[in-house]
Amino acid sequence: MDQLPSKVNSVKWKSLASPVLAVVCLYFVVKIGLSDAPFLVKSETFMGQGRMPMVEYRPSAKLWSSVTFFVLFNIFLFIALRHWARYFLNRKMILSYLFFAIVPLLTNIFIITSGVQAWFGISNTIVIEKIMEIHSQELKNFVLNIQNGIGELLQQSRLVQFDETTKNDIREIVDASTNSELNSLRSLRSGAIPVDVYWQTEKRPGEPQLLAQLYSTTDDLSKRDTPFFTEDSPQYEEIYPTWLMDPDWTDIVSEDGALYIRHFNSAPQPGGALVTVASIPIERSFLNRMKDFKTARIKLVNREKTRNIATDGDEGDWYLRLMLRPFSSKWDILSLNWNSGYYEEYGLIQFEIEPTALSRALGDTGDLHLFYGQQKKSTMIIILIFAMVLILSMLTAIILGLYLIGYITRSLNVIAYGHEQVASGRLSYRLPYIGKDQLGAMGRSFNSMVSNIESLMNQVAEKEKYQEELRIARDIQMSLLPSLEDLDKRHRIHAACIPAREVGGDYYEILLAGNGEVGVFIADVSGKGTSAAFYMAELKGVLLALRHLWTDPRALMMGLNEILQPALAANVFVSAAYLLLNSEAKTGQLVRAGHCPSFHIKPDGTVTELMPPGIAVGIAKNDVFGKILQVEQFALAENDKVLMYTDGLDEMTFDEEMYGRDRLKDALRRGSAMDVEGLKNAILEDVLGFMSSEGQDDDLTLVVAALSREASQR
Repeated sequence: MDQLPSKVNSVKWKSLASPVLAVVCLYFVVKIGLSDAPFLVKSETFMGQGRMPMVEYRPSAKLWSSVTFFVLFNIFLFIALRHWARYFLNRKMILSYLFFAIVPLLTNIFIITSGVQAWFGISNTIVIEKIMEIHSQELKNFVLNIQNGIGELLQQSRLVQFDETTKNDIREIVDASTNSELNSLRSLRSGAIPVDVYWQTEKRPGEPQLLAQLYSTTDDLSKRDTPFFTEDSPQYEEIYPTWLMDPDWTDIVSEDGALYIRHFNSAPQPGGALVTVASIPIERSFLNRMKDFKTARIKLVNREKTRNIATDGDEGDWYLRLMLRPFSSKWDILSLNWNSGYYEEYGLIQFEIEPTALSRALGDTGDLHLFYGQQKKSTMIIILIFAMVLILSMLTAIILGLYLIGYITRSLNVIAYGHEQVASGRLSYRLPYIGKDQLGAMGRSFNSMVSNIESLMNQVAEKEKYQEELRIARDIQMSLLPSLEDLDKRHRIHAACIPAREVGGDYYEILLAGNGEVGVFIADVSGKGTSAAFYMAELKGVLLALRHLWTDPRALMMGLNEILQPALAANVFVSAAYLLLNSEAKTGQLVRAGHCPSFHIKPDGTVTELMPPGIAVGIAKNDVFGKILQVEQFALAENDKVLMYTDGLDEMTFDEEMYGRDRLKDALRRGSAMDVEGLKNAILEDVLGFMSSEGQDDDLTLVVAALSREASQR
């Protein structure tokens, strides 16, 4: 009793701890998920200046923490809900329904959202890479055109001039190249593409290599003290870095926080080399140019978040932005640091579906009217209709499921209450009407079952009363059999009587006939049960009434038939045998009225079958009965034994095979040297072992007798 409160407190503690821990884990999942830390971290292996690094993405601590806390949240939530639904079927059904309905719905939404997000992001990155490649090729052609034009100019003058005329000539070449090569970047002309042209002197022993600036769109050369830079100066390294080995090079570079597509070209000329550097700045106008190819709003943010540019356009209504926000995606941008020569992460580019651009894309058919704009709108409307149907179907399924759960659990509660009432002993209780479905059928079956149980219980009570009466009858019947313990110890007789039912029709009697003679009577009334028992009791009374005939076996059997034949029913008869043992004369007399044969067993194992003629008592009157009935007399030695039995012994059946007389004789031979009691026990053990676990077919009675002990003393 002292341990009960501690156990209750332990259960309460567990029931409270699980939901608290689940809420704590959910808090950490949300907090970690909303943090700025990435789900994937990069491990970079730098391959050298001007070479792409090897990058490998691995799950970050944020991802592992999120997964760990999410798993713990589910575990603690499951424990809490399991405790909540432990004793209530409706709660279990609600949990299972939520698992099979809500979880797949959320999973499908997550998969569809992630798939659209990944598809939208990857398609945008592919388009931007293609656009970058197109612009980089245009920039390369632009620079090569400038190089060729300036090279022809130098060949005409055969001397590099650093005057205003040369600058104007180069400007004309740059403008002409812009008009001819940068067709796709007309919108950038207002902002000007930075172009710088330099002359690099030849490398001569003992002299520093020089780099002279011939032209620049962003620098006023007239304000310089000298246009020359020596190779050991910082300005020389900024223009022509030592890590740059390729004379014709194009890539995405970052410089002073800005992002460019830059092309560098060094063309050999007589007496030196012509160096041209041109860059396309990636700014708002450039992003607007890329947006024309995709219905997406593009944002570009550097790693330090000091530079944030985005495309122009209306962001649309708030609900559209909220609906399209899950489909936005962010991607890392890689650029080459022009000063260090190493590739590094510049920042992030974000793609968002722009509602207004999406509307224009769905409605605009183009100037050439190649496609029907209405077809696009109709397709989107069909998709939205199916999405709404799916959502409404899922909501309807959830509502109907909850209603069904409520109906089922209410019906089961009614049935469970009925079970409790019946279990408490109220067999008169009946369930109210539930419905016409299977649950209603269960209710009707329950009422029918309870009615049957009530009827069966009444029958069981009657049967128990009848069984008690049969038990009393059995006790009375067994008391009619002689008590072997009351016999004089000098008489060597042992017997056993095993009815097949509570009462039976087998009977044996030990008769002290006088003059040292002992009679053994055995009988078997046809049939089993109470009727046979009644006839057996009647037989005992007649046998005792014929006491004066106990010394004459034939006269005794004739007297029994004379009295019982008129009293027995037409289909009832009695098989009987009577053995009279004379210890002084050492003889035995046997008379048999249609009964099983008896066996004379000698100690050396000789078994003799005793089967004098005779018919059963009650079949015919004495004039016929007496003509057939004969007495067989035989000699008995000191240790000889005689077995008398009913047909329930040798006709015992197991697996459609009878025990039979042959097995009985074998058992008698094996136990021939035993005393009377040992032989009886050996026979019973053998026959019951043969019968195994099957039920007994007929009443079984046997008597083993030998001469009285006084015979051995003579």
